[in-house]
Amino acid sequence: MSLELGGHKVNQIHSEYFVFAFVREGQLILIQDGVETVVHENELFILVPGRHRYSWWAQSEKVSVDRITFYVAGDWKMQASLTPAKNSIKSMMLHPVVPVQTLFLRQYQPIKSPDDIYELVTELISETTDCESHRFFETQQLFIKLLDHLQTQNNAQDKLTQLSLALQRFLKDHYQDKITSKTLSDHFEQRGTYLVKVLRQTVGLSPAEYLMQYRMEEASRQLLDTDLSIADIALEVGFQNIYYFSTSFKKYTGVSPSKYREQATMPEE
Repeated sequence: MSLELGGHKVNQIHSEYFVFAFVREGQLILIQDGVETVVHENELFILVPGRHRYSWWAQSEKVSVDRITFYVAGDWKMQASLTPAKNSIKSMMLHPVVPVQTLFLRQYQPIKSPDDIYELVTELISETTDCESHRFFETQQLFIKLLDHLQTQNNAQDKLTQLSLALQRFLKDHYQDKITSKTLSDHFEQRGTYLVKVLRQTVGLSPAEYLMQYRMEEASRQLLDTDLSIADIALEVGFQNIYYFSTSFKKYTGVSPSKYREQATMPEE
């Protein structure tokens, strides 16, 4: 899209889609809901879904803008701080580390590697213009590569994410031990309430819930893979009281430990 100085102005109510507006050349005046932003050459502005009114026009002799429109099916929100969204999977296995997959994008940002970005943008526009169905997955890969270039901060570098992963690792390494809020506070030198907030915000579980679920998964594995007695398995996964273990296991799986083992060894009809 090219705009000439002083003339071209667009007003619209944007509803369903995100739009990446890359300014390749010139300066663009963009107003979102009454807030004016000057988008310079080699900068990006992201138009977001919802009932917003946008206006834009050229501030320089010529403005060249590349636009990529896309739809997001999952959850998204605008916020001032980089806080990972919690895992939305209702039932998850905790034996592998639960990743925190939140993509952070600034609504208005400079383009750090213009040559690399515009190469991807040009290729994406070309691919979507051709609309060849057999190229769909290649186009998706291009778009993911573009997002990777644009993301503000890699999750691996995010302090909250790092603390969440460290918490998960500690709970897994010490699931056989007695772990209290004070245990975690002393080890991580953080308030117990903050640690609860971190894990809830990233994986959707408190440390106590995470520990219980991990213990139940480990107990399920041992019931199937070992000949240990139920009392021994209870001790192995951190329970001193076999009755409490059996009650917790039934609440988690829907059957008692003995029934769980029995069902697994029954021959198929």
